[in-house]
Amino acid sequence: MRFSTSLSRDQIERIAFVAIVTIVPILLCGFMFGFDIPLASAKFWVRPKNDMIAMTAAYEAYVRQPWTFPITMVSGLLPKPFSIVFSDSIPWLSVLLKASGLGPYFNPLGVFLMISYPLQAWGMVALLRSLGVKSRAALVIGGLMAVMYPTWIARQFGHIALVGHWLILFALALSVSSARFGLTAKRIGGFAALAALATGIHAYHLVPIAACFGAALLAELTQRRVDAWKRVPIAAVAVLTAVALPAFILGYGEGSGPTGGAAAIGLYSMNVLGPVWPQASNVFGQYWTGGWYRGTLDPNGGQYFEGFQFMGVGVLLLVLAMLGLAVRDLIDGRRPESGFWTRWAPLILTMTVLTLWAIGWVVYAGPLHLFDVPKPSGKIAEIVGGYRAHGRFFWAPGYLLMALAINWTSRLPPRVGLSLLGVAFAVQAYDSSPLRQGVRHIFSAPDTLDMPKAFAESPVIRGRPWVFRPTYFCSPNPLDERVISQMALIASRTGGTSNTFATARSNDAPCASVDPALTMDAAPGDRRMTIVMANGKMEGGDLQPIARRSDCYRFKRGVVCGRDLAGIDGLAPVLPGELAIERPPLLSIRLDQLPKSSALISGWADLDPGGKGLWTVGHKALFELDAPAKIGPGGFFVDIVAIAFSDEPVRPQRATLYAEGKRLETQNVDTGNFYTYRFKVPNGTVTPGKPVRFMFDLPDARSARPDTRVLGIGVQEIRIVQ
Repeated sequence: MRFSTSLSRDQIERIAFVAIVTIVPILLCGFMFGFDIPLASAKFWVRPKNDMIAMTAAYEAYVRQPWTFPITMVSGLLPKPFSIVFSDSIPWLSVLLKASGLGPYFNPLGVFLMISYPLQAWGMVALLRSLGVKSRAALVIGGLMAVMYPTWIARQFGHIALVGHWLILFALALSVSSARFGLTAKRIGGFAALAALATGIHAYHLVPIAACFGAALLAELTQRRVDAWKRVPIAAVAVLTAVALPAFILGYGEGSGPTGGAAAIGLYSMNVLGPVWPQASNVFGQYWTGGWYRGTLDPNGGQYFEGFQFMGVGVLLLVLAMLGLAVRDLIDGRRPESGFWTRWAPLILTMTVLTLWAIGWVVYAGPLHLFDVPKPSGKIAEIVGGYRAHGRFFWAPGYLLMALAINWTSRLPPRVGLSLLGVAFAVQAYDSSPLRQGVRHIFSAPDTLDMPKAFAESPVIRGRPWVFRPTYFCSPNPLDERVISQMALIASRTGGTSNTFATARSNDAPCASVDPALTMDAAPGDRRMTIVMANGKMEGGDLQPIARRSDCYRFKRGVVCGRDLAGIDGLAPVLPGELAIERPPLLSIRLDQLPKSSALISGWADLDPGGKGLWTVGHKALFELDAPAKIGPGGFFVDIVAIAFSDEPVRPQRATLYAEGKRLETQNVDTGNFYTYRFKVPNGTVTPGKPVRFMFDLPDARSARPDTRVLGIGVQEIRIVQ
């Protein structure tokens, strides 16, 4: 008997379809992050960036600790245990990796990134199929367009749990199928599974899933299906249970804190024109600058990222084509099919509610502030404030619009429809390329340490308590917050503990409180390390409480105090009293105001309109100041308040200060914020009371289009301090 091994054309096409929708997104993920991104050993996860520092630290501490209940609890990063639900460490994956024994070898954020790429494409395929799209070519294009969707790519800058948009796509598919064919037991189970998954991935996904489920329930009732009144409450109980039980098991009540109430809502909103206003668009020339995108919209300070909802030029072309076809049908006298409104009004209603919620309480159209809506108060405000980044809630309406546009286009004559889809896909891929460039840049290299490498690797810091002052949520400086997160990761990896951590809800002690032990030298046997972040100051401010201690050492962003720290390279000893109330400078020149100081000799630009400092131009910048009339044995300091210029990739500027041709020291000046940098002028270097010619050597000064100037650092103030 012979068995034929040949495949039919339909089978070959089906295999090719599955392979393309699965493999192409995986290849794109590898191109974006490297194929080793799921592994804990990947270069990026050794020193992750931004919020991913805290996500990784909590996960790594979690997998090293014994099981407790709730099953997601982690200790040692705050004074009390908290659930990794509040560190956005993707709880279900973290639990799975820990239970399997694979926790030390994989990073849940990297694993989630890798699986989300093909799932994003398959989610859109499922939604298109639910709408009735049968053409495999249209399904392939639609699935791949979903991984080119700007809002989805933007989440990959660091909030990895929110890359799970495929949960929303599958929920939309279930909602559409339920409206068309009924809310069957299988579809109820699908909603319950998505709700349970979302509860252990990120709670923001629950809102659009709930909206899709609500639309399915309403459609069941409005269409008066058989036994709808029985099926609807059973379905509601099933899905609510699918949320409540995982929430209990995962410890949603362990680590929650104040949400901010009414004050938290309105900032991270969607602009009314957000879906159509170009953001990070290649077609409109909004290229990646190394930090964000040129010419993007941010009228209230929170819409550039959390309110980011631009759909992409390719998708908008399809939406415009769909609207044109709809208008044509109206002109031709065509009306919706019988039962259209009873079937689709619930989904239209829920998507409208999500859109209005995304716009929120402070309403902007482009750069214009239109009006404010009265905000809720009391307990309602506290609940709503838990979803303070409500601009995200346009995700579901945006995907549904995209899917509808692909559906309408696919119904055109095949040659016309597929050609239009192909053009739209090519435009979308081109238009979204700056977003992929930005994400690749973030993941291209590990984070730079803002503490001495020798300190971070020293065996003397192992197993010690780290006490931060101010704590993470009390710190007024984003750069200092970053250092606290970096140190918390090191503490986690070295078996130490921390008194503060960057969770989604603040659990820090009141900011004004100062532990009396902070003010005194560590006693014998006291292994606590006290880290005081300086907020750009060299003395005074938050440094004042530790001014009398004799066991403190400076590093770039602050001071660390404790026993056994002497001799670590990069830590400079601090004398008792050196950190006392900020001393007035002997001399100060402001560079952020006119007229331009006569102390500046060469290598300085003119003040830009609205500039907060003066840029150095070229690789040398000279200035002249009088030395103090009396110079003590410790010499004196030249302090500058400065920020670095950088093109892509963003990196600091090395600034070496010379005095009368004698090299003093080098500081790495950072981008992002103005900060104080101190250069020591040792006794005997210059003549007291005489003019001193200083020079900054800036080997990394560079230019970036369209500005042709070779820029180094922007200086706001130069001070001489005794």
